[in-house]
Amino acid sequence: MRKAAIILILLIILGGAVAVVLYQQNDIIENTFDTEGRYDPSVLDYMGVIYSNRSDIRSFNEAYSESTDCPWEFIHNGIDYAYYNNSDVIAAAPGLVERIDMNDWGPEAQHRYTINVHIRFNATVFLMYAFEPWTNSTDEQTQQMQMFNFEVGSWVAKGDVIARFLLAGDGAHIHFGVIQDEEWRDPTLYMSTEGYNELLGMIHEFQPTWEISYP
Repeated sequence: MRKAAIILILLIILGGAVAVVLYQQNDIIENTFDTEGRYDPSVLDYMGVIYSNRSDIRSFNEAYSESTDCPWEFIHNGIDYAYYNNSDVIAAAPGLVERIDMNDWGPEAQHRYTINVHIRFNATVFLMYAFEPWTNSTDEQTQQMQMFNFEVGSWVAKGDVIARFLLAGDGAHIHFGVIQDEEWRDPTLYMSTEGYNELLGMIHEFQPTWEISYP
């Protein structure tokens, strides 16, 4: 009985030690994202739009929604920008290009090949630019990659032209969103007043009664 109690105490101590180590490791990760003086990463409240001109946008079909109570009637975790071909794509906020994922959604998908670009703003927030040229061609997926002005490890500033957009099929767009603490968030919470008003104005040119966000 006494031996079992000692073992239990040792296990509790060991578990506590592991928890402390994991917490310290996470704390290190949280606090080691260094912008090297490029910008202040403490708060993102000045995000803009990702197009240079409203004339670059050919339609607007989905914004952010957390329920089906929205014009498009399904949950949607970002904002879809449908560009004309070869339009400039600009950075909504500064950050570090952390990952570029080339996706293959399988032969049954309407748009099989997409590219997700992760640009980290700070230790907990990154912006997702999901390029969806609407193609089943690996050549067109590669072509879109060749239209990028960055690579993994590049730093971008707000307003930089980071790419040109490839319109390969009718549904082509960029699915843009904000992820904080590994959860998709309402992008309007991170936007400047100017950026919010510009985006809403663009949306109203296509959909006069719509909002940007349906929480």
